[in-house]
Amino acid sequence: MKKRILATVCMAVAGLLAFSACSFSDLIEKPYDADDTFPYDVAEERGTAGSPESWLASQETPSTELRRLYEEARADGSFAGTYYEFLQGMDLSEDNGAYVQNALRSSVTVYALFHNGTHGDFYALGSGIVYSLNTQEGDALVVTNYHVVYNASSNGKETIDHISDSITLFLYGSLPDNEDAAASSAAIPATFLGGAMEYDIAVLKVDDSPILTETEQNNVYAKEVVACNSDSVTAGERVYAIGNANGQGVISVTEGVVSVESEQVQFRSADEKSYITLPEIRIDAAVNHGNSGGGLFNGSGELLGIVNGRMEADGVVGFGYAIPANVALAVAQNVIDTCAVSAAAHGGAQARLGITVQRTDSRGIFDERTGKYYTEEKIVVSEVQSGYAGARAGMQAGDTLISAKITSRGGEVYITKMLKLTVLLLEVRSGDAVEFTLSRENQAYTVTVIFGAEDFRLID
Repeated sequence: MKKRILATVCMAVAGLLAFSACSFSDLIEKPYDADDTFPYDVAEERGTAGSPESWLASQETPSTELRRLYEEARADGSFAGTYYEFLQGMDLSEDNGAYVQNALRSSVTVYALFHNGTHGDFYALGSGIVYSLNTQEGDALVVTNYHVVYNASSNGKETIDHISDSITLFLYGSLPDNEDAAASSAAIPATFLGGAMEYDIAVLKVDDSPILTETEQNNVYAKEVVACNSDSVTAGERVYAIGNANGQGVISVTEGVVSVESEQVQFRSADEKSYITLPEIRIDAAVNHGNSGGGLFNGSGELLGIVNGRMEADGVVGFGYAIPANVALAVAQNVIDTCAVSAAAHGGAQARLGITVQRTDSRGIFDERTGKYYTEEKIVVSEVQSGYAGARAGMQAGDTLISAKITSRGGEVYITKMLKLTVLLLEVRSGDAVEFTLSRENQAYTVTVIFGAEDFRLID
């Protein structure tokens, strides 16, 4: 799969990001013999699958309200037809404006102040979403892009090198009073809790903000974001990019559709020293500098992703990108949990198997009932490093990854896409036992990996 190098969309920042969890490669010549098994094949052997298309449909949580209504109608027996037939009986002229207005409540503008000995002070301007909110205490956690609050051209004398020491947030409808954003009456001071440059995700912390404290004299209209299952996004689905477009301080909305559900895209890292690759949702909604860190929302006002880049090559129009919400929020929660355990931490701790995996095959399957194309990938182990968790569990090159389950939480996840493995390893914590089902020579088998402290790597 061809990788494209893109520009990030933060005012005053030109660079971005990386893929992680385990290393990967795309459709290269294999130095081992892999079997012919897809995850569906094992589910079929277990007797838990119908047709390939119905099984793939059962693996998703519908990401639109209409799809959810359809599935409910099918479940209660009030409708027996296809999704296309269901839509024919619906009024599709409804205005999504109310849902978008609700999403605006979870959106913020981000001002990050930096210092440069030659050029003086300057702001990097971006966007963010409210991840958690306590209106009794005036506390909040905000998720944005790492490259919004990190600047390689600063003097590097910050408390954390190149991370802004002066971060200011503004809610929808609030603007800086003057050029000094931090001095504005509507300003909400925030600090950098932690982040991961390789995922381009940062978490900001707000403490004791009067603006976010609910009182008789102060109504707090901000709210925590509601996310959907971004794995279920559909090409052609209507989406809305919300953020500080063009860095003007005004939170704006642009509308478009999902162009590509999932692809690997290469960016320049925030420190401008390397290139990094991420799973991305491609959209045709207008994305401009300043949109970085803002939300990509579906027609129901639920978070689908975090906007982080666009294509700026000559002759290319309407290529915007967002990190899928499942990945972005898994990184954010990992960072939050890690920082809660260690006061000195400023990043996350991701479980590692010590394996290299690659996508060796992929197939599209159309489901007549849902009217949707599904993609199923075959993810195969190409290399196993001795001494790591994968080797201890007996994984071998050529094994196909079928499914995984964190035993203490239940819920088996079939690894039908590369990013499902990424999210899983971000959700694992020290002491967790993870049961992996693999296929070797077309025979399924199960291994259990217990992750100790030595099986994690820092992401910051």
